[in-house]
Amino acid sequence: MKQDKPTRIAAIQPGLDSLFEDVFGLNVRGLKTLGRLFTQPKDVFDSARVVDWHSRYTPTIRLTFSIITVFMLLSFFWAAEDGPVYQTVFAQLTEAAARNPDLPPPDQILEAYFAAYSFTYPFVYMIIHMLVGSLVWMWGPGTGWVTRIRSYFALLAVGMAIALVSILIMPSVDPELFGSYTLISMGVGYLAYGLTYARGMAGGYSSLGLIIRAFAVAFIISVGDILVAIAASAISGVWIRFFGL
Repeated sequence: MKQDKPTRIAAIQPGLDSLFEDVFGLNVRGLKTLGRLFTQPKDVFDSARVVDWHSRYTPTIRLTFSIITVFMLLSFFWAAEDGPVYQTVFAQLTEAAARNPDLPPPDQILEAYFAAYSFTYPFVYMIIHMLVGSLVWMWGPGTGWVTRIRSYFALLAVGMAIALVSILIMPSVDPELFGSYTLISMGVGYLAYGLTYARGMAGGYSSLGLIIRAFAVAFIISVGDILVAIAASAISGVWIRFFGL
C-alpha cells in the first residue's frame, strides 16, 4: 500500500490542463468541444440533448463565457490608442463633444469608457443571448428550453472564436479600412452561424427548410450581437456619467 501512495498522489497532481482552467476557464475538453463545433457540429448538437453531454463535451454556455473572457483580456488589441477601434470611437466622441459643449473631452473619458465596456460586455452578452436563445425554436419538435439554449450557445461559441481571431488580426488593419474590415468580419460570423446550424441540424429538416432556418438563426444571433454592443455601450456611458472616470 505504501508503494501505491506516490502513484495516487501523482495522479491527482494538477497539470497544464488545470492551469488553463484556472486562468481562462478553458481545458482540453473545452478546446475539443470548440474544435468539434467546427468539424462535427452535429455530434455536439446531439450531445446537447443529453444531461451530461455524453461526458465528451464542455457545456456550451461555459465555453462561450470562457471565450468571451479571453476576448476581453485581449481588449488592448482594440483599445490601444493607435488601434482602429480607438480612433473610430475617438472621432465619434469628438463629433459628439462638438455638438454638446457639456460633454467632457474625448481624451479624458476614452480610457474609462473602454474599461467599463470591457467589464460590462461579457455579462450583457450572456444575459441578452440567454433571453434570445430561449426564444429560438428551430431545433426540432419537442426540444426543451434548456436544450435550445445549449444549442444556441454552441453557435455563439463558434462566432466568439472567430471574433477572437479577428481581434488578433485587427492591429494590422489600416484605420481607413476598419469599416470594411468590420463588415467582412460580421459577414464571416454570419456565415459561420448559418453553416454551423445547417451542419448541426442536417437530417432534421428538408434542404430548403434547413437553409431558411440557417439564415433565420444567423440573422437572430447577429441582431442579438448588435443589441449587446448597444446595451454595453449605453451602460458604459451611464457608468462614467454617474460614477466618474
